[in-house]
Amino acid sequence: MRSLAIGIAVLLLLTACAPAEPTGPLALTGEQSERLAIARFRNFDAGVRAIDVTVPADSGELELVGWFDYAGGVGYAAVSSANKPAGLIWWTHELVATRSIPVDSALLPLPADGWESGPLDPSSTSLANAVAVVASLGSDRPENPQLLAQTDAAWLRTDEVDGVDVDVFIGPSGDSATSAPEDSALRARYWLDDSGLLLTFQFPAGSSGKWMTALFGPASGIVIPSTVPGTP
Repeated sequence: MRSLAIGIAVLLLLTACAPAEPTGPLALTGEQSERLAIARFRNFDAGVRAIDVTVPADSGELELVGWFDYAGGVGYAAVSSANKPAGLIWWTHELVATRSIPVDSALLPLPADGWESGPLDPSSTSLANAVAVVASLGSDRPENPQLLAQTDAAWLRTDEVDGVDVDVFIGPSGDSATSAPEDSALRARYWLDDSGLLLTFQFPAGSSGKWMTALFGPASGIVIPSTVPGTP
């Protein structure tokens, strides 16, 4: 019994002495600043990425499953509403086209008929805001890590995405150190692997307390037309 008691005491002592897992938000280290600074460029460098986006909406949750070509600046996805197929959407940074004929997945090649198109206004609907946010996650050049380190961007925690170890980062309130700080609970979050590749992204959906969530993956052999569907 004495040896058991000693063993338990040693175990408790080791547990008490074990370093606690760090908790955030914490200021970015130099390495973390560099990784967050290249996240959008890594998307651009990857070119086409598979996307699975869930969007809170008044009519029920929307889901977009398809691709975004960050080198070409064009996306294409099937849309479902409340788990029911709702149609297709194609978009760029400036334009959007929708096809309201329900389909089970993003059809390739794109159907030639049934499209309605116009300017992309992110403030018009939750769907328009979501595709605009997805489009914004690419850049043809990295951000400046030194300037990023001076903002309120932060490291939040470690996590795992599909078996890959990642760090979760909170994006900055603005583009400079002089931007007014915002509540970290209301800012974008990035799940990045060791190379700075974005695997998951979350963005607050207005003041509802809910989040738009985008999952990213590899895409091979996908070509998205750069012309508005349905046009000659």
